[in-house]
Amino acid sequence: MNNTTTDLWGQDIALDASGQARVAASGELVLTDGVETGVQDIVLRIFTRLGGLFYDTSFGSLIHDWILEESTAANRAALEAEIIMRVEEDPRVVVGSVRCSVTRWDETSITAHVFWRFIDEDTPLNLVLRFNKLTMELVVEDVQPRNDSFAACFPND
Repeated sequence: MNNTTTDLWGQDIALDASGQARVAASGELVLTDGVETGVQDIVLRIFTRLGGLFYDTSFGSLIHDWILEESTAANRAALEAEIIMRVEEDPRVVVGSVRCSVTRWDETSITAHVFWRFIDEDTPLNLVLRFNKLTMELVVEDVQPRNDSFAACFPND
């Protein structure tokens, strides 16, 4: 990978589906690369409650606030707006490219689809967010995974 790509995307420790660091067979930590870094950053922002990090209180989201709410037009619009706003906070996301749609909201779960494009990427990215109201879990799945390991499931705090 060239330095320009590294400068745009950066690198991070790759996380597995349980949020733990991925470790190679050699015992070394696996690093994210390219678009995978950006997707992981967005997923972490969505999972993290806004203000939950003492060293960066502006990182995170408020999507957890809607898990137990009723399905109303106002609540759907507010959840979609929150997701869009948090994805757009990533500086690698093309301004105006983020779309979100709540496709299911009932007494047991909420499902939302979010779409966006990164700078210098022609292919839009897609995540499906599923909130399980019974187990209080949020599952985020990469609709077009670039590798088999990217899906995350973290319990809601």
